[in-house]
Amino acid sequence: MPEPWTTERPKVLVITDDQDTGELLARLIDRAGWTSDLAFSAPSGLSELEGGVPPYSALVVDMASSEQSIEVLRAVRENPATHGLRVLICSRSDTDRSEAWVTGADAWLVHPFDGDALVAEVAAVAARADGARDAHRQEQIGRSVPDALD
Repeated sequence: MPEPWTTERPKVLVITDDQDTGELLARLIDRAGWTSDLAFSAPSGLSELEGGVPPYSALVVDMASSEQSIEVLRAVRENPATHGLRVLICSRSDTDRSEAWVTGADAWLVHPFDGDALVAEVAAVAARADGARDAHRQEQIGRSVPDALD
């Protein structure tokens, strides 16, 4: 939720390739007190990130395939201007969860999930301090790829 002493609502960008899903996610995010922007393709979403003023507090990526979502994540992490952006991946399966954590995801939700779960994850992702982000990610990598930390 936005801080009570500010009139500026934190912004969340939703990148999806499905209009209905994107509009639903945006409505849930807006109802929670943030401002959402929508992009309906990876290239338009990445372009939007370059021009996001004020900067986005978080990015929600929900593409038809988790490989596409991870490619968006990889592009965000490789760009110095967006490297630190918090990224939540929404996927239709758990297949690529470990790759997403290793690539730098801050959260992972598997469809179907309810609106409260999405809002809770966006809030947690946006609020997590940098050091806690790294610790959380390492914990998730350890859970999904037990040999990754050896």
